Amino acid sequence: MRITRVHHPQQLTAGAEVTLSASVSRHLIKVLRLRGGDQVTLFNAKEGEYRAEVLESGHPLVVALVRKKLRSYQPPLLALSLSLALSRGDRMDYAIQKATELGVIAITPLYSEFTEVKFRDTTRLGKKLRHWQQIAEHAAEQSGRLDVPSINPPQDFKDAIAAVDTDQALVFEASGESAPKDILASGSVTLFTGPEGGFSPEEIKFAKTSGYPVVRLGPRILRAETAPLVALAVLQQLYGDFSLPINS
Repeated sequence: MRITRVHHPQQLTAGAEVTLSASVSRHLIKVLRLRGGDQVTLFNAKEGEYRAEVLESGHPLVVALVRKKLRSYQPPLLALSLSLALSRGDRMDYAIQKATELGVIAITPLYSEFTEVKFRDTTRLGKKLRHWQQIAEHAAEQSGRLDVPSINPPQDFKDAIAAVDTDQALVFEASGESAPKDILASGSVTLFTGPEGGFSPEEIKFAKTSGYPVVRLGPRILRAETAPLVALAVLQQLYGDFSLPINS
């Protein structure tokens, strides 16, 4: 029987009783039908992953007893941040979900010259950011990772380029002069991927002037929600967690 994994950002210590959040409790009780004595797995990046037992499952909150530690958090071999152009509908949801599964540690939506989606209503933007953060949290629970990527407020492409705080930054674009294998990535890297139609010539020029290589992902034109996932998978295989031996 598969044991449900739950991200619990508060402190986890063997022998302690913890009260789960209202949204998590509601899901465990109403959807999964967990009751007293059932097991769950609780995790966060600070304390790691623990097995726990449900003590109370009455409305409105679940109380669980933390039993034993299963594993500690290990930082990624390659810390990948993703800045991707905003896309319409559920395509952004999909990209965030899969990027989380692929190990990205932070996600920043981008406004670029060819981006069609704009948030002018701060209330709507706040709701969308909470929605995306929840998608990332659920994807972390499903994929077995112990940390949850942060979802940052949208930035203009040029502002995001100017604010890069990682060791490297790579701009992925069909007109790129380099391939991923030509780039030796290590430490922390920010990936930039564009909207349908790609980045504008002015934006590409700005990235190059800022000292960041423009990288292509092959001869085919990829959708806006596909390109970041391909880029993440390729870098993970070449330089990140996918390159490690199975037993590591």
